[in-house]
Amino acid sequence: MTSTTADTAPGTPDRPGKPETPETPGTPGTPARRPVRDLHGFWRVTAAVLAPLPALALAAYMLVLPFRPDAGIGTAITGSAAHPGSARAALWLSLVFTLLIVPATMATAWAARRGAPRLALYGGLLTLVAFGAGIAAPDSGQAAFVAAERGLDPALVTALDDAVQAHPAAGLLGVVFLLGQAIGLVLLGLALWRGGTAPAWVGVTLAVSGPAHLLGAVSSLACAVTWALTAIGYGGAAVALLRAGDDAFDLPPAGGEPGAAEERPERERTASGGRPARDARTVWRVLLAVTAPVVALIVTVGRYLLPYDMSDPLRQMFDKLVAATGYQAVAIWTGAVGPVLACSGVVAVAWVTRRRAPMLTTAAVLVAFPGYMALFAPGDYVDILTHAVGTRSGLDRETAFHLAEGLQTGFWSDVLGGVFVIGHLLGTVLLGLALWRARVVPVWLALGLAVAQPVHLASVLSGVRELDLVGWGLTAVGFAAAGRLLLRMPDDEFDLPPLRE
Repeated sequence: MTSTTADTAPGTPDRPGKPETPETPGTPGTPARRPVRDLHGFWRVTAAVLAPLPALALAAYMLVLPFRPDAGIGTAITGSAAHPGSARAALWLSLVFTLLIVPATMATAWAARRGAPRLALYGGLLTLVAFGAGIAAPDSGQAAFVAAERGLDPALVTALDDAVQAHPAAGLLGVVFLLGQAIGLVLLGLALWRGGTAPAWVGVTLAVSGPAHLLGAVSSLACAVTWALTAIGYGGAAVALLRAGDDAFDLPPAGGEPGAAEERPERERTASGGRPARDARTVWRVLLAVTAPVVALIVTVGRYLLPYDMSDPLRQMFDKLVAATGYQAVAIWTGAVGPVLACSGVVAVAWVTRRRAPMLTTAAVLVAFPGYMALFAPGDYVDILTHAVGTRSGLDRETAFHLAEGLQTGFWSDVLGGVFVIGHLLGTVLLGLALWRARVVPVWLALGLAVAQPVHLASVLSGVRELDLVGWGLTAVGFAAAGRLLLRMPDDEFDLPPLRE
């Protein structure tokens, strides 16, 4: 997401992209206008700072983890029990990776998009899907920490973990993560190199890091080195963002009517040689539009059909989930696509408001993006665990309950829960206000999005599920409205044109 400036008054007659100027002496009757403060620099620097952080965090995670990354869960439990401080530190570092890897990858693809639009498109999409799958995949490391902390029988936990990892979703997510990031990072590295965004050695380093992750499990140090290589590649994109001018980073603020494309020189609309460019912007725009309401729709239906009440004790929730095998089967697969699509709606709204309500949009994204990421950050482990207990014989139900309880009440769950609650509530309100301020949709629709999550909160507090249909339903409608605007938006209003094909 990129943003721009202090909010401009909607409906001003200025041509989009023209900064407002204050009233000058000798022009009686001309209304005074606030000068526009540009936030291009803020978002450019923010993207640059975020880019290398998650890969650095994962490299550090590999070094402090008290067992080899490819160790079985029995060995992991022993290591966590012997070094609980290191295990806890590793989980904190994994949280940094989980919450930041999606925006970091977006920032890297963004840096490369104009110089090598096709490579940045394919590499960015593959890498985003891969890291989304990695977030959703069941993490045995967290289960090992819980088992060690609670003194659970390693043999019983191993049987449960084997059942979780044997689920088709776990296997598929693992394959998508390993192969997707390997190919995606190669393409992103080539995009940085071919487009001239970063020096050749930086692009090669990023390209090498993806396949190297497949070989890094031989030792913790090897894993750390491969992720440090990824951090160097992402860091090269960060340097490029820091050096880029604001005009090359994103479109300027707009004070005119929505839907009017910028007046740009024809040479910027074509590839080198005057030939019309095959535009990767169209693919980004359509994909963002189509996926915008998906997660909100999933949550709308899923929460209405929950097999338990929010007021139920944890034991009763667990028992009801174990019994609801059909519900859990669907939840596993919808949870698998959740991380990569979690913020599509947030970004879609931000994209249609960022130039006409930049201050509100900036505040909304800073709060909402981590909030919606935190919704799916815990992964699929508990869903697959309860489904396995309900469908497979011989698994210890009591151990499964304590394992699930620990995973849902541990310190990382408390952090993610707080980020989610604050982020999705306040962030969605601000997104609705940004839509209203930008005047790109009818007032009722913008205000509907603004009140959507407070209605959801009322549903949680009152236990009235029909209110949740309204709350998350309005969220889906607001995100879909932003998607519709994106489908109708000219590419020149969506993003800067490519510099080369």
